[in-house]
Amino acid sequence: MDLQNLQTFCTVISEGSMTAAASKLSITQPAVSQQIRQLEKYFGVKLLSRNARKVKSTVQGQIFYETSNRILNLLQNAKNSIKAISLNLEGEKINVSTVNSIGLHLVSPVVANFLKLNNNMKLSLIYGTGESIIQRMQKDELDLVIMPDIRKEYGRDFPYFQKSLLFKDTLHFVGSGKDQNLPKSMSFKDIKQMRLIQVENNYLVFQNLFQKEMKKRGLNFEISFQCDNIGTVKRAIESGLGCGFLPAHSIHKQLRLGRLRVIEIEDFEYFMNVYFYLKPNEKKNRIIEILKLLILQQAQTLS
Repeated sequence: MDLQNLQTFCTVISEGSMTAAASKLSITQPAVSQQIRQLEKYFGVKLLSRNARKVKSTVQGQIFYETSNRILNLLQNAKNSIKAISLNLEGEKINVSTVNSIGLHLVSPVVANFLKLNNNMKLSLIYGTGESIIQRMQKDELDLVIMPDIRKEYGRDFPYFQKSLLFKDTLHFVGSGKDQNLPKSMSFKDIKQMRLIQVENNYLVFQNLFQKEMKKRGLNFEISFQCDNIGTVKRAIESGLGCGFLPAHSIHKQLRLGRLRVIEIEDFEYFMNVYFYLKPNEKKNRIIEILKLLILQQAQTLS
């Protein structure tokens, strides 16, 4: 068994078919089938169940898939870290800014490890609201910004920043994992039955859409508690104070540990794209590209 087999197996699962995996990996479909057979022979069990349209993992295959993903992510992190060590960062300073939730879950772990490997580097990591970050961008104070789509969420545009997708996110309606009476799903109008907790001054387009939906349906929801810090809102929901909408990337751990649970809203949903915004700078770009790779890898571990 080699790393190529692991990569091929994970790609088959993520793409849903051997043909699609072959196309993505730029190899033939028989080569994909052969690698899967090698893995199944190695473990002595079936890893995939096949039908005419799609392949799915068996129970054993799912265990192997999750483990393989972790191995591949760790190796990619090691590769990116090794690249970072080879950089000459003496005297360079990088200014990075993002909103609180993205910073805590995606950026801080990466920055801590990156600085351990590059103790000559100066890095400023600034958390703020969307508006405060935009003001810094206007003043030309930032090298790398990680934000939900600035044009969509804030109606602003920064053409001199290069924009690239980090991940797609959604806002989940969640309640305390301790509350066994919470339904698995409900309609939008049923939200009125819940005590509502809200993240303030974030995701403005979502909040405007939520208000429009209320007016359209003739509803009036009262907010029991609101705060501009997602961590505080999350702890309030965990404690059973109420329910609210939180970005998926910020609740991965709480869902896995059963401290929060998602309540599906059958007739309302909101998705958003989170982007890197990079100010071109020939001297700093190599450093920032490594940071981007590490942050992207961290995001993939939470998907």
